Amino acid sequence: MAERLNLVTGGSGFTGSYVVRQLLDSGHSVIATDRPGAFSNEETRYVMRKTGLDLEHPNLELIEADLLDQGSLSNVFSTYAVTHVFHTASLYDYTAPLSLLMKVNVDGTKNLLRALEHAPIERFIHWSTCGVFGKPHTAAHGEKNNLPFNEDSSSPKNTPMDAEHPEGTELVNDYSISKWKQEKLLWNAYQTHGFPVTVVRPAPIYGPGSSYGHGGIMLAIATGLLRVAPLDTRNYITTSVHVEDIAGFACYVAELDQGVGEDYNVVDNSIISYYEFIQYIALLTGRKLIDLPWIRLDKTQESFARVAKVWRWFEQTVHVPRIRVFEPQSANYVSSSYWLSNRKSLMTGYQYRYPEVREGLKDTIGWFREMGWLTDRRKLWVVSPLGAKANNTR
Repeated sequence: MAERLNLVTGGSGFTGSYVVRQLLDSGHSVIATDRPGAFSNEETRYVMRKTGLDLEHPNLELIEADLLDQGSLSNVFSTYAVTHVFHTASLYDYTAPLSLLMKVNVDGTKNLLRALEHAPIERFIHWSTCGVFGKPHTAAHGEKNNLPFNEDSSSPKNTPMDAEHPEGTELVNDYSISKWKQEKLLWNAYQTHGFPVTVVRPAPIYGPGSSYGHGGIMLAIATGLLRVAPLDTRNYITTSVHVEDIAGFACYVAELDQGVGEDYNVVDNSIISYYEFIQYIALLTGRKLIDLPWIRLDKTQESFARVAKVWRWFEQTVHVPRIRVFEPQSANYVSSSYWLSNRKSLMTGYQYRYPEVREGLKDTIGWFREMGWLTDRRKLWVVSPLGAKANNTR
């Protein structure tokens, strides 16, 4: 057996940098790859250091390798005897066009699999998303209401290889479509030639270092851009996982032989409504949200999406700044009641560092405060013709 050498794709990204740090803390050697220029960005380097990553660690090597440049990937695997791959790199952006998401997330993963074809790979930990389960049904549709998705739910693993979506529902946005197809590539490799893959499906990830997704919601509340709380959000569950736990579980399961060929939902124990979630953030940041009793999310989703599309058009055409979390495709998530079971991940013996989202939010907002992010509105605005993070693989 070859000496263990870990490669983390998207190593400068939010999740990837945490995986790198945890592997180094465990005494492993790590190669972190990312697109050209990613590791030299001063703001990125500063944030990575502030989240505890030693960029000068003797067991760490930073290499420029782009998912869209198979030659750069092949060079890594021909130079280094990589045994473990943590594939965190993806374009995670709800404003990016499907064509770009497919190019980075699907074609990029194809390039990675071709590049490592002759490498001594022992484990491949792949980042998917809870979004591949599709839109939950509710009682309003005459279906089951508020039952959790688990690993037996319809997914890329247990559907026919040519399936385009989970059975009985639909994928809620273009990002989830690209991740469905991306995950299918890995299961096909596992089924056809025993490729040693493990798939992790995180809930929305939050924690120190990210101003997107849940982090963007925190900053929107803290800076006063979000001042209202529709009462109907009490009827919708949101799920979360702290970045320490998705990174920690990935590193943990990579040590388990029984993890090969398995998929795991990685999500904390919290069952919390969107209303409780945003009100708790408001409490921690000293803001008061105004209750809106007359708004129904299922009725206003389409209106919100239309307004967001118009704003997006102005951003693309005349470069009008847009609030980063104000995205048409995000509306589908907010108007869905996502509940994920983490029982299978717990049965491996993994102990979540942040099993309750409120503890994680406390520490995250404390870090934001230390960094000065809670009062920095620049973190919330973006002008990007191709998407909020169109040139960024995370």
